[in-house]
Amino acid sequence: MRAMTPADVADDLRLENVEAVLRMLRAGTLPGFKVGRAWRVDPDELAEWKAKKAARPGDPNRIEPRSARSQAALDRHARLRRQ
Repeated sequence: MRAMTPADVADDLRLENVEAVLRMLRAGTLPGFKVGRAWRVDPDELAEWKAKKAARPGDPNRIEPRSARSQAALDRHARLRRQ
């Protein structure tokens, strides 16, 4: 199969904005390569990427736990309230 253009990828991912695909390619969050100045995506790599990103049954979509930094801020706030 031939390499996909960012517009092809946007259609496949059901995105209205091709710029979103280009941003992901530039950031390295979406697998792709450049041919001259144009970005291309291997369809097999896109399929693997989509499989990794897909929600798996039994894995709840939950908010990440608070970071140590935010927990420290909450602790400081609690100490100040007690004073």
